[in-house]
Amino acid sequence: MSISLANPARLTRLTNVALLLLMVPLFPARRAFTFPSATGPSQSRTQDSAKVAVKAAYEAYLRAWKDKDYDALNKLLSDDYQAVNFQGIISTKANEIATARNDRTYDIMTGNVMSVAVFGETAVVSGLIEASWRDESGIVQKSTFRFLAMLQNQKGDWKLVATQSTKFYEPAEPRKDEVRE
Repeated sequence: MSISLANPARLTRLTNVALLLLMVPLFPARRAFTFPSATGPSQSRTQDSAKVAVKAAYEAYLRAWKDKDYDALNKLLSDDYQAVNFQGIISTKANEIATARNDRTYDIMTGNVMSVAVFGETAVVSGLIEASWRDESGIVQKSTFRFLAMLQNQKGDWKLVATQSTKFYEPAEPRKDEVRE
């Protein structure tokens, strides 16, 4: 099967499916869909603190990428880390750090984390990344990416185990002569 890069919507669907397939081993069958019967106040506080820690770990990942802090990236990425980039290419921890080394220098790279869901020792984070840099002519370029990341608590530290990102395009405004139902 060939994948056309000319159809970003199809490519996004394919990379989302690929990321979900990468996540399957992280949810053993006996625990995948079990939930506690009651959530008390201490569990809520634990969930809230886990969400804060997960968000902080993802933001640290973005900072490390922007600052080209390869030691921090090495600590934040799980040894079995996998990524699916906007071209549908699957990457490993070593490839990801090498990509960060060769990537452009960013003036700004911030994440707007819109959702954090914690499932025991695993969490899913999604949102938008805003990035800007200067091209060869010194002109500021900007881009937005939608991301989905999975983190796992490994020996007390939240580490990225899988990520997927794709370029985000603002939805086009409907034309005035277009009829909406």
